[in-house]
Amino acid sequence: MSVATRVVESARTTLSTGDRSRRWRWYHGIIFYAIAQALTLGLAVIVSVATGQKVKSIRDAFGDVSYFTSLRQSVIAPPSWVFGPAWTINNISVIWGTLQVLNKPHGTPGRSAFLALQGASWLNFVTFSAAYFSLRSPINAFLLTLSMFILTILSGIVAIFQLKDTKVALSLATLTVWLVIALTAASFQAAWNKDELYQVGPFAEPVPALEKQAK
Repeated sequence: MSVATRVVESARTTLSTGDRSRRWRWYHGIIFYAIAQALTLGLAVIVSVATGQKVKSIRDAFGDVSYFTSLRQSVIAPPSWVFGPAWTINNISVIWGTLQVLNKPHGTPGRSAFLALQGASWLNFVTFSAAYFSLRSPINAFLLTLSMFILTILSGIVAIFQLKDTKVALSLATLTVWLVIALTAASFQAAWNKDELYQVGPFAEPVPALEKQAK
């Protein structure tokens, strides 16, 4: 075999290996996100209908704005219109990071742990609208936000100390910041409002300086 032939064969092998290592592409992320959104919508509609709630629009199925604004909220709670753009940014970033991990060799330390944590996090995401809005439960909102925050922190620890991948860790950055805000807001919300599902609460009276005034 000539030197030129060896170079060509080596290049083919390298390209082939590179293709296999990148078997998860950007469009897989889009497909996954579409499926997650469809499952979120479907579950929310099913639970709403089963509990006698009226679904006026697809937007309300993802998050009933009228119910959200009827609750006593803290000043840190973002306005309802922010949730859509914020979650779009968060999810795009997280999916990008997850694709990077999926494309790592199967034996990579931390790969399985990271994917398992993200699988649990996405299950949380899919059930949130149904558990919170459809069931009218601020307590569920608090518990699911808390669990997603813990799963995200654990994912970051795995990314840094096991995967040793700074880019993957940074893909969780916007979600982590958002969850810090959301968890704080959810804590006040659960404390200040009646939970229709569990028929408990409110557990405390709002502090005037911390309560968002209805417009």
